Amino acid sequence: MALCAAAPALGDPPGDDPIAFVPRTSEEQTRIARVTAPTTDFTKPEDFETHPAGAATVQARTDRLALDQPPANMSLSRKVDFTAGKSMFDKLWVQAPTVTRASDGLGPLYNARGCQNCHLNAGRGHLPDGPDDNAISFVLALAVPGETDPDLADIADYIATAPEPTYGRQVQEFATSGLPAEAALDFAWETRDVTLAGGETITLRRPGASGPDTTGRCCRGRPHRHGAVNRRGGG
Repeated sequence: MALCAAAPALGDPPGDDPIAFVPRTSEEQTRIARVTAPTTDFTKPEDFETHPAGAATVQARTDRLALDQPPANMSLSRKVDFTAGKSMFDKLWVQAPTVTRASDGLGPLYNARGCQNCHLNAGRGHLPDGPDDNAISFVLALAVPGETDPDLADIADYIATAPEPTYGRQVQEFATSGLPAEAALDFAWETRDVTLAGGETITLRRPGASGPDTTGRCCRGRPHRHGAVNRRGGG
């Protein structure tokens, strides 16, 4: 009974608080505000961010397989699917008939014999340095005005497109034996000089290509007169 009577009443302040509040210094407040401030640059991971892709984040690599990794949280069964898909991505296809039925089915029109021809090691391709360089990663996409999907009508500056009636979405510059390709593309860099605010002059360049609408080297005629051309290369 004596021990119970000696105990402090419930709610009485303890004599020595082991977790007493200690105000943060101005330096600590500045550091915390800097760490927790929302980012304004979405082109790179935030400072102090170790898992920018969440549980799917993989260890950074700088070798040729940097973009050829499965997500870190992928299950073993899904990795089997990933490996099977990668084998299809890396495969070189051939036209039928052939001695191996596992790799036939190329064509009749195509841009490359395999996905990896354009997207080496699951990454970006390269733009050719000029008309004599390999332009396998460069394609010419076509489109004509299309009907706007009601679900997309409220998107600002959205332009609805449809496949070009003659060539579809993309010009195919190769064909299997005995068939003509859709067109022969001519690639060249277009350059222009730009004067900066400080007075310096630099030369900028952008990829340019001529296809079935300008060279005449095509087998299916000129594209639609209201068609739009999009030059894509490198990825």
